[in-house]
Amino acid sequence: MTNSRVSIIIPAYNAADYLKEAVDSVLAQTYKNIEIIVVDDGSTDDTRSALESYVASGKIKYIYQKNKGLAGARNTGIKNASGKYVAFLDADDLFLPDKVAEQARALEENPGYGVCYSDLLHFSEDGKVYHHRYNYPSGDIFEQLLHRQFVNPLTVVARRELFTKYGFFDESLRRSEDWDLWLRLARAGVKFYFLDERLARYRVRSVGNLSSLASEPEMKEKNLELFSRLGRELSSEEWSRYRFDEILKKLRLKVVMAHLMVGDKSGALKHAEGLPSFWRFLIALAPAKFSEAILSFVRKIKHRLLLKKMKKNRMMNNR
Repeated sequence: MTNSRVSIIIPAYNAADYLKEAVDSVLAQTYKNIEIIVVDDGSTDDTRSALESYVASGKIKYIYQKNKGLAGARNTGIKNASGKYVAFLDADDLFLPDKVAEQARALEENPGYGVCYSDLLHFSEDGKVYHHRYNYPSGDIFEQLLHRQFVNPLTVVARRELFTKYGFFDESLRRSEDWDLWLRLARAGVKFYFLDERLARYRVRSVGNLSSLASEPEMKEKNLELFSRLGRELSSEEWSRYRFDEILKKLRLKVVMAHLMVGDKSGALKHAEGLPSFWRFLIALAPAKFSEAILSFVRKIKHRLLLKKMKKNRMMNNR
């Protein structure tokens, strides 16, 4: 079994309420050759004081910097890491005890792979834990990544050398920076190893309200920006093989829908160029309270799915 050092990087921005629990989940790892690097990304809350005892005891390395965003905080952690491997833990999420041990072993036993990622559990603010099972791939995952971002940074343990060889998180993106990095690594030939174990807990914040929708247009626009840039790097043969024009069209449609959901028809029209002409007609007809209508529909669907899941769980428990 390897005893190679693993550096766990925890970016923190105004996360004092959650940070100690996150750090404790790393200290509870069964794998002990670790270093914990907390990058305080310009916090204005009690983040520093929450970590004083950990810093004093030498359990963590604390780095303060002016706010650079999530990508910038992770990059600072990577550049200050000494481990053979690096792992990422956001300040409000948690590692399960065997995470580092299992993933370090997977990479040691599979030297042809550069990144190991795993399954995870979701948990809500009220303590409910649930699981979304996907069919995650291993090996060359570039084509699959073109259609969906399914590699959660929380589940990743990667060889540190990859970052000096292929580059770091793109700090100009501020959103979708993880998707961008996985695409770059995969296109460069880095293989991803999926470990089919639930090794982390991802905190799901309250969603489904109008305020959470406000950031959707920017997020979808960043995805489109990312793929437009990627498209400029692809050959004509790759455009054809991956049907890249269809991928861009779908992303553009998502941008249009995101603007409509916040009532921004002008933004939707701006991004409707290149889409079939009937979309402009639909945008003109979209009601002013489109977002409220969509949210009402989403809530009903989520409620029905929850009832169905509860019924299924009761049936399983009664067997």
